[in-house]
Amino acid sequence: MNKQNLFRVLFFTLIVTLGVIYTYPTELNEAQKLAYLKSYGVTLGLAFGGIVIGIALGFFLAFLKFLNIKILNFFIDEYIDILRGTPIIIQLLIFSVVIFSTWSNNFYVAIIALGLNSSAYVAEIVRSGINSVDKGQMEAARAMGLNYYASMREIVMPQATKNILPALANEFISLFKETSVVGYISVVDITMQSKSLQAVFYNPKPILFTGLVYYVSIKFFTLLVRILEKRLNRHD
Repeated sequence: MNKQNLFRVLFFTLIVTLGVIYTYPTELNEAQKLAYLKSYGVTLGLAFGGIVIGIALGFFLAFLKFLNIKILNFFIDEYIDILRGTPIIIQLLIFSVVIFSTWSNNFYVAIIALGLNSSAYVAEIVRSGINSVDKGQMEAARAMGLNYYASMREIVMPQATKNILPALANEFISLFKETSVVGYISVVDITMQSKSLQAVFYNPKPILFTGLVYYVSIKFFTLLVRILEKRLNRHD
C-alpha cells in the first residue's frame, strides 16, 4: 500500500470513528436497533432493485435507438426527457397514487419508479458509451457476416462497457441516495426510520448517524467499482 492509499484509509477510519462516537444514538433499545437494520435493508433493496431495472431497460432503450427508426426514437427521446425532466418525488407520487394506487405494498412501487427513472439516465450513458467506440469496429463486424445484434453483443458492447462503467457506478450512487425520498409514499427506509427516531428522542443524532451510514456505504460501493475497473483493464 502506497502512502496516498494509506493516508486515505487512515482518514476514512478517523472520520468513521469520530462519526460513530459523536452521532450514534445510544438510547436505542433492541427493537429499535432491529428496526433500523431492517430499514437499511429496505434502502439496499430499493437501490439494487432500481438499478437492475434501470440497467436492463436502459440498455434495451439504447439498443433500440441505434436501430435509427425515427418514430421509435421520438418516443424513446420523449420517455427520457419526461423522466429526467420531472422530480423523482413527483414520479413516486404519480406511481403510488395514480398508476399503482391499488397496490398495498409501496416498496415495489418505489422500486419500479426508481428503476424507470434510472433507466432514462442509463440509456444516455450507454448511448454515449457505444458512440465512443470506433464506428469501424461495427463496420468490420458486419463485413465479417455478423448481424446487428451479434455485432453489438460480441464486438461493440465489451469495449463500450469499460467506458461506461464509471458513469454507471455514479448512477448507482445517485440512485442509492435518491432512495431517501421514498418516505413520501410511506416506505420506511433508513432515512424515514432515522426521522422517526429523531422525533422519539428529540435528538438529531439518528439523522446524523444515518448520514454516516450513507457515507460508509458509498465508500464501500466505490471500492468495489474500482476493483472491477482494475480487473477489466488488466489486459489492456
